[in-house]
Amino acid sequence: MKRIALIGPGRIGQTVARLLCEAGHEIVAVISRDEHRAVTAARFIGSPGTGTTDLLRARDADLVLIALPDDYIAQMARALRNRKALSPTAVLVHFSGLHCADILLAGDAEPNRALALHPLQTFADSVVGLKNLPGSPVSVEGTAGTFELGESLVEDMGGIPVPISKEQKPLYHAAACVASNYMVSLVAAAGQMMQACGFDEKQALNLLLPILKGTANNLATLGPTNALTGPIARGDARTVEKHLQALEALPEDLNAIYRVLGKKTVEVARKKGTLSPEAEAEILKLLE
Repeated sequence: MKRIALIGPGRIGQTVARLLCEAGHEIVAVISRDEHRAVTAARFIGSPGTGTTDLLRARDADLVLIALPDDYIAQMARALRNRKALSPTAVLVHFSGLHCADILLAGDAEPNRALALHPLQTFADSVVGLKNLPGSPVSVEGTAGTFELGESLVEDMGGIPVPISKEQKPLYHAAACVASNYMVSLVAAAGQMMQACGFDEKQALNLLLPILKGTANNLATLGPTNALTGPIARGDARTVEKHLQALEALPEDLNAIYRVLGKKTVEVARKKGTLSPEAEAEILKLLE
């Protein structure tokens, strides 16, 4: 059991702290610049009375969770040291998918150890996060001798620990952004196309949600290659041609999205083995 201080009670911070609290760890401080936010978050986490604006309360913790935006992580770690707000044996933890753990050392020759834990999951809000995080992979990277602690914390959250090196983190994070953030943007783009057919924004989303859910189920069951369906997988060049003609009346970025992803879809279809060389060549020429 660890004594934990949380700095930055946003969506991921509240989710992680509550799951660790439920696993038996003691939350000794929930720290925010906004007192009301700190008090409300502490109540949600299950540690009423620990909400505070006092950074020095982090001294009481074995683990200090810094759940702040990427650009503020090193700054906060430095502030904690400058204000002598850390126990000499404290372990600092951040949740950035991009930055490595040693950003928490901020160039200081301090004895504190550091961990980076990144749930490969989306946190639209804390309540949804509580449902989504258990069962999700969580990357673990840290300074010497911290992996076992990180692995244990991830398991206490209900996650699946995945070791990663600091050199791999930028590319790993880019992949996560493509899979999650860009998926949202892609659905927004498809929604614009639907709206051009005369549907309003809500109708467009409701029309697309069933096929999105079906595609997600196919991906989970079959993997990307075998989950691929549609005109490019069939080698139907005429359909692709008509799509491109229809897109000419819409903003150029939608046309560009269709072409770029169409070329990637050709690669997947080639791997699937359903696309003849002749159809592939014709479709790629249309997508240029």
